Amino acid sequence: MSDNRAGNDIPPSAKLVLEIGVMGSARLTEDDERWKQAHKLGELLAGEGYVIVTGGYGGLMAAASRGAHEQGGAVIGLPMQHWEGIAPNQWNAGLRWSTDYGTRINHILRCDAVIALPGGVGTLSEMAMVWAARQTEGRAMPLVLLGDCWPPVIKSIRESLVVSEGDMNLLRFAANPAAAVREIQAGLQNKRVGSGPRG
Repeated sequence: MSDNRAGNDIPPSAKLVLEIGVMGSARLTEDDERWKQAHKLGELLAGEGYVIVTGGYGGLMAAASRGAHEQGGAVIGLPMQHWEGIAPNQWNAGLRWSTDYGTRINHILRCDAVIALPGGVGTLSEMAMVWAARQTEGRAMPLVLLGDCWPPVIKSIRESLVVSEGDMNLLRFAANPAAAVREIQAGLQNKRVGSGPRG
């Protein structure tokens, strides 16, 4: 496991394969069905030849990282330099350290696609940032929401906030890891982006 605090282990200009961001709870353990799903997702993504990018720590991030690693895939973690008492998981092949949350989000936004697993406030905020970029930026970055937690969350957002059907159509939903991989592959073929900045 590389511990390169000065920069990225894989320069963007040298990317030969697509990077898929996987975000999710750091709190869930191996006895949880959601952990098992994240592990399977990592296996499947690695099997397709993708590089996996996670927050780099425990829980579902470690599950996806371990699944990918066990299939011979590459895993990049996004740890924070000032977080004490927590260490990146052992399945990261490389680390892209950040000094602040904005830089960490920027690493996520540079992925070719993102899958959001069940999580808490951090996962929700990261998902929302990717969704906003999907709406407003001039590139198509598929965003797949994996798990039965997401439909009611998105339904509440749709009912309570100012969100259009066009915004909703930028999301993809998956009930299981295999479906999530299919949605990523379909999304990478579909270059549709949002209608631009609207607030």
